[in-house]
Amino acid sequence: MEKYPYIVIEGNIGSGKTSLVKMLTKEFSAHAIYEEFSDNPFTKILC
Repeated sequence: MEKYPYIVIEGNIGSGKTSLVKMLTKEFSAHAIYEEFSDNPFTKILC
């Protein structure tokens, strides 16, 4: 992982991003940084 120290994952709500991140962090003994859901202005449009 030293060649690519950061991986960014994006996708639609419910597309499996969190599940993928959990698998990757376990596989590579990595640390995940999640976006704050309440800070996302687009989620207010959906509610």
